[in-house]
Amino acid sequence: MLFLGVVTSSGQNAANPFELQPRIPEEPVDSTEAVAVSKNPFDIVSVKLSDQSARRPGLYFPKSKVKVMTAKEKETNYRRFLFVAILSMFIILTLIVTIFRILIEKIWKAFLNDNLLNQLHREQSSGLAVAYLMLYLLFFINGGLFAFLATRFFGVSISSANLYSLLLCMGGIAGFFIMKHFVLWLLGFVFPVGKEVDAYQFTIMVFNIVLGLFLVPVVLFAAYAPPNLTSIAIWGAIGLLGLTYLFLALRGLFIGNRFIAGNKFHFLLYLCTVEIAPLLLIYKLAVTQGIN
Repeated sequence: MLFLGVVTSSGQNAANPFELQPRIPEEPVDSTEAVAVSKNPFDIVSVKLSDQSARRPGLYFPKSKVKVMTAKEKETNYRRFLFVAILSMFIILTLIVTIFRILIEKIWKAFLNDNLLNQLHREQSSGLAVAYLMLYLLFFINGGLFAFLATRFFGVSISSANLYSLLLCMGGIAGFFIMKHFVLWLLGFVFPVGKEVDAYQFTIMVFNIVLGLFLVPVVLFAAYAPPNLTSIAIWGAIGLLGLTYLFLALRGLFIGNRFIAGNKFHFLLYLCTVEIAPLLLIYKLAVTQGIN
């Protein structure tokens, strides 16, 4: 009996040869970690992984890294985007000039001569409406490109994405003139000045079409000229735009001169509401964005 007890005791203390030992030794668990243990095998047990256990093979969760672009990479992306945008503009310009070359010549002559402008207005038909809209679209594109370059030159940040900034510039210019045409149409519909308002709207369209063509070399020069000449191109274009719209205002005065003498208050109200207030609003937004 004593012999059997000794054998039994030594057999219980010996290691089991059929027991599987882990190849990787278990690491001590931090006492601060809380492990929820449940006797139910279908319960979901939540375990907080420590830094030590997170480094075990098979339990490593890499953190997502956000790549920060350097100033050189941003400038390279900007130059590539600008090249594609200007190339697309030249393709559209080539198609429009090829198709509507004769109409562009008439518009240029009407821009310089008031009588030819009235004649071109009388010759306008529904068939030419699409042609005028296509030429007007070119003005929105070139005006947006110039605004995009000007905002970058003056340090006004619109958006971190180049495409979104360009679309906002084009959409802002298009929205401004579309709203202006709508207000003029509403005035002509409400008051007995429909004929004069229609002539003034056509004059605005003609002047903007000519400006759209003028802005082609300006955009090209402002985009690829040396830095010391870029400021000359930007400020020269701003001066050209100011003189052109001053010329447009004089044409508008000639069109509505018979209403100005008897309706001075209404004329000043229109001038402040439709002509001056939107420009001051745009200037305020540009200054605010520049400060921010």
